[in-house]
Amino acid sequence: MWGGCTLQVVVPTKNEALHLASVIDGMPPEVDRIVVVDDGSTDGSATVARNADDLHRVDVVEARGHGVGAAVATGYAHAVQAMPDNALIAVMDGDGQMDPEDLLPMCDYLLAHDFDVVKGDRRGGRGHRTIMPMRRRLANAGMSFLTGLASGRPVSDAQCGFVVVRASVLRRTADDPVWPGYGYVNHRFIRWSRHGLRVGHHPVSTRYGTEQSGVRPLRFLVSVGRMLVAEHHARAWSTMVNGPYRLTMLAAFLLYLGGWVLGAIGAWHWMPVAWLGAHLLDRTAHRVRRATRSSQAA
Repeated sequence: MWGGCTLQVVVPTKNEALHLASVIDGMPPEVDRIVVVDDGSTDGSATVARNADDLHRVDVVEARGHGVGAAVATGYAHAVQAMPDNALIAVMDGDGQMDPEDLLPMCDYLLAHDFDVVKGDRRGGRGHRTIMPMRRRLANAGMSFLTGLASGRPVSDAQCGFVVVRASVLRRTADDPVWPGYGYVNHRFIRWSRHGLRVGHHPVSTRYGTEQSGVRPLRFLVSVGRMLVAEHHARAWSTMVNGPYRLTMLAAFLLYLGGWVLGAIGAWHWMPVAWLGAHLLDRTAHRVRRATRSSQAA
């Protein structure tokens, strides 16, 4: 328990038998339960979890190998059972890339600022430039930019899955669709924006070891890129139709369409100007919306 709140950690894992024991053993004593979600491992990862020294606070849940996003959703569903709305639930991957020393500061930050969600930000933490390879930094920057466009709010480290969330948020968003693969972090971030949740960003350490990434770059870019486009349009349309800032979002929508018209008539140099204006209006509407909700909550 931390800050008067029950604290659980969901650990999605697939073939991480070499790292999983150290991840479990490294959890702070304030963590009440550790939910290890075995996503179809073939290397005995589930056995490692069941034989952990900290077995009294470890639950092992079997998933179906549909991907890390589906495994996280399975872990959330298990963790949130019978938990009060103020309970905190974190996600820390089973590959050891997330420093357990960052967990409690993230919880403190969430409670101190009354956020709904706090997301890890490796760009503001230790080791980002010295440990993370250049190609990953560039890819992360690109995905952060695209996720910011799709969500209508800025994000510094879109691909970091180190998250602390309130149980009340998981119940509120329980009917949201689940993105099963590696793009689940981007998908959830856009959905948080669509729900108007208060999301904070807290620096976390960058850690790499002997773990192997399962991301296939081309497949990831194609599938996640399509998802970002679809979620962007769905979020913007929902805000324009149902949100309190309909006129601002309508202006953004018209500018967006105007960009396509300018491109169609050959005025390519004005196309990005129109889209930039649409994006700025979109982000302004969501920023004011979040500020209004924060003042109402206070």
